[in-house]
Amino acid sequence: MKITLSAKLKLRHSPEQKAALDAVTLAYRDGLNFASQAAFDLGKTTSVPKLHQETYGVLRERFGLGAQLACTVERQVTAAYKTQWTKAKQNQKAREKGFTKRRYKGLDNPMKFVSRTLEYQHGRDYSWKKDGKVSIGTLNGRLQLEFDGYQKQG
Repeated sequence: MKITLSAKLKLRHSPEQKAALDAVTLAYRDGLNFASQAAFDLGKTTSVPKLHQETYGVLRERFGLGAQLACTVERQVTAAYKTQWTKAKQNQKAREKGFTKRRYKGLDNPMKFVSRTLEYQHGRDYSWKKDGKVSIGTLNGRLQLEFDGYQKQG
């Protein structure tokens, strides 16, 4: 049986380490917006392979994202477009039944990612160290940071 543990932690970092973490979150967000525009131009696609073919090289070169982060960007964008398509279909059904007159406009323009977000994959983008640290990938390699906010139970 697989158990998932969620924890909210505060990383202890120096100003240089914070700058590296800021850079990766901003590059990730910019990559999301680039991939969102590409998905929109491809007919609002929800196909990861199709989007991968169009965006992977650019995400790696222009935005400096690692291979795993570039693939995560593509998956996150296609998942967001799948959600938008679902909402559009639900709205169409509601309009046909007369529940609403308003047309869903979520797919009229490319989706815009504004908040600084980042989706790391355990074992690839981050890992736990035995000495109470976490190793996190950035644009220029990995950082090993201490953290606060987690007390081992038992």
